[in-house]
Amino acid sequence: MVSVNPGLIVGPSVAQHNPRPTMSYLKGAAEMYENGVLAYVDVEFVGDVHIRALEDTSACGRYFCFNQIVNTEEEALKLVQTLSPLIPMPPRYEKEMQGSEVYEERLRNNKLNKLVEASSAC
Repeated sequence: MVSVNPGLIVGPSVAQHNPRPTMSYLKGAAEMYENGVLAYVDVEFVGDVHIRALEDTSACGRYFCFNQIVNTEEEALKLVQTLSPLIPMPPRYEKEMQGSEVYEERLRNNKLNKLVEASSAC
């Protein structure tokens, strides 16, 4: 059995068509950001991972699926821009983005990387 557990899913109109899960995920965003575990993933990558997990007969267990971890304020603002207009840009950042604090990432998806790399080699 395989379980693909994505972070916040982003992509063309995903947040606008599915605002409730996006907003629920983001309620803990500040704490996740400070703990280095705020992650998101492109919807097309999630689809690709599902296909690879189905095709690879050795795949099993849980796969934490993300392709971006937010470590800096600049990356957090980039995520906000991706989710706009669902999430408005904070007024102090509308003119310029500043990246000052950097948080150490504590999230890894090594198992997923192995699955993707193994499928690419075939």
